[in-house]
Amino acid sequence: MKKIIVTLSVVAAVFLLIYASLVIYVLHISKQDTKVKSATIVVLGEKAISGTSCFGPRCQQGFVENPHYNVCLESRINQAVYLYKNHYAPKILMSGGTDAGDMVSEASTMKIIAEKDGIPAADILVENKSTSTYQNLAYSQKILNKTGLHSAIIVTDPATNARAGLVASHLHYSYSLSPDMNSPCSHSFNYILTEPLAIIDYYLSGKI
Repeated sequence: MKKIIVTLSVVAAVFLLIYASLVIYVLHISKQDTKVKSATIVVLGEKAISGTSCFGPRCQQGFVENPHYNVCLESRINQAVYLYKNHYAPKILMSGGTDAGDMVSEASTMKIIAEKDGIPAADILVENKSTSTYQNLAYSQKILNKTGLHSAIIVTDPATNARAGLVASHLHYSYSLSPDMNSPCSHSFNYILTEPLAIIDYYLSGKI
């Protein structure tokens, strides 16, 4: 029994050390914007439709009719639009499938928002099958390879920045990161709980 307790204690201590290291890593990478001029901007999807309150940069504060665009999604598009209009890349690839909660295509919604913000439809590519960060990048890579776009700026929330970078490295992307630092959707539990666990899961399943 004593050996079992000691073994469990060691395992727990190692796990906590790894977990704490991942929290620090996620927090550190969340603030890193490494963008360089590239062939395209890859925007990772987010649920398209949200509740009744709207606080995004494209709508006034207060309540609006339900449904409306998810402010987390709009915020990512704002970052991509900024990068495009400042000539960091001539193309934007919207990546995101149909969300089970609202049955709306993330990528198609992202394209609509970007067009309203002045991005020509001809400069927007769409990947509309992915349902996870790994799939966002894996499925987008196939489109990028077919179209001869061999470098990408990856746009996501700050909390997801670390995992997106790890996946991109695993898939041998030529990439830089430009997180949406104005996102209203990266909260403390994302950094402390959700993302470290997601990174562990991705590691164990061979995705990073």
